[in-house]
Parts: sequence; C-alpha cells; structure tokens
Amino acid sequence: LLRVVAGLHGLSSGELNIDGEIVDAPTRNIFVKPESRHIGMVFQDHSLLPFLTARENVAFPLIARGHSRSTAQRLADEFVEQFGVSHVASQLAKTLSGGQSQRVAIARALIGKPKAILLDEPLSAIDEESKPEVRAIIRERIAALGVPSLIVSHEIDDVRQMCTRIENYTR
Repeated sequence: LLRVVAGLHGLSSGELNIDGEIVDAPTRNIFVKPESRHIGMVFQDHSLLPFLTARENVAFPLIARGHSRSTAQRLADEFVEQFGVSHVASQLAKTLSGGQSQRVAIARALIGKPKAILLDEPLSAIDEESKPEVRAIIRERIAALGVPSLIVSHEIDDVRQMCTRIENYTR
C-alpha cells in the first residue's frame, strides 16, 4: 500500500486520489511519477542517498522541488537539529549509524510541505531511550502539516502514541 501511494508501484485497477488529484488510474491512463506526488516517505531500510551528507539528504526534497539551495540548507539545519543529528550533519549518509540514518530519513520525509506522509517502521532503529522524544517530534510535525499520514509498525506503542486512528490488519 505504501509503495502504491508513493508511486513506486502502479495500480492494476481502480483510482488513487491524493489531495484532490488523481495520481493513478490505469483505465484512464493516468500515472503521476513519484517525484511529482510530493509524498514524504520513510522506508523501512531508510534509503538515504549514500553519496550525500546527512544535511544534503534532508535538504534533497526541497531542492528537487525547486527551492534555492540556501533555503533548503537552512531548513535542513533546523530539522537535523530538531531530530538530534546536527553533530553528524556533515557526514556522508553511508557512515551514519542505523539510528542516525533513521532520524535523517524521518527529517527528510517531514521537511517541506508534503501532501501525505508514509512511515514504514519509522522507529525500528531508534534506541528505546530516545523513542518517546522522536515519537513526539513526528506527531508534532505531522499535526503542524495537517496532512494525512500512514504509519506501518509492529510496535503498538509507536502506533498508539503517533496515530489518531488505528486499523489492525492481519493476514
């Protein structure tokens, strides 16, 4: 589901509407590319660009959407500070620990004004001691954005503390 909403997999039938815009409708030959959907996504494996620094990874969505590099860097600095990774902001993503990578991925997903937020196991690499703080930041940022979010997690505490509605689906 997350990959369909993000545009990484297309629908075989039906339609997908995000923020009033049909982004996938195979019978009408409509498919909006992922980069044009303005979706903030945290992948389970973090999926940072290894050749960019932590700061550049956070700034990437803004630059891709046409913001100036200076504006993107300024906002990225605010986000890396809030997510507790300012001390590694200049390090290449491939040198970050799992927890640092995850914080950078979350910051990247929430920066700017995405139309929706998709989080796949967003706190799996965050240490137990830090989880309450990171949950609170995510909850605060999503509320401030006022956009729909979809969180997939095996951790019920994460779900209870970050979500306003919970659906439990099992196979």
